[in-house]
Amino acid sequence: MGDSDDLFDMYRKDQGKAALSGPTLATALADTVRRSFAQIDELCAEVTRALAQARYTTRLAQTVTDRSSYVRLDRQSESFRDYLRGWSQQRAEKGTGGMHWEAHILVTDHRRTTKEIGLGVAFEWPGAGEEGSLAFVEFWPTGSGVALPSDARGFQRALVASIIKLEQAGELSSVKGRG
Repeated sequence: MGDSDDLFDMYRKDQGKAALSGPTLATALADTVRRSFAQIDELCAEVTRALAQARYTTRLAQTVTDRSSYVRLDRQSESFRDYLRGWSQQRAEKGTGGMHWEAHILVTDHRRTTKEIGLGVAFEWPGAGEEGSLAFVEFWPTGSGVALPSDARGFQRALVASIIKLEQAGELSSVKGRG
């Protein structure tokens, strides 16, 4: 009987949580995009360190594309911050809207050959203070999909699987791959 009381309390507390809206939602949307791209940057740097002996470098490309408008922007520019501010405000006002972006991870081997690995990034709609996933990332060469930040290790595995696929196609070459 005590359990049912606890469940009712949980229901009442959850029911009282207001969904994000207005400027708070717009800020949360923009923050989700920025944090997700920053995490992808960090994960690429970790993969580069792990593959140091094979002499591969990986990094998230500077430009990303908003799939709803096909606007391509430099993530480090002021225009990206301005665009993201307007993008998030529009979605907050409508309560819906495209949250899909394209990005590329650049992989460079010891010969200085660089290949792109395409990514589709679908950003999660922020909840009322929930600490869930920020984004779902799909690697186009392999079809692998992972949720960030919860499956950071899965992201790294998918990136390595994509690199191996490029090696097998003869597009990249590992220093140790010729053994």
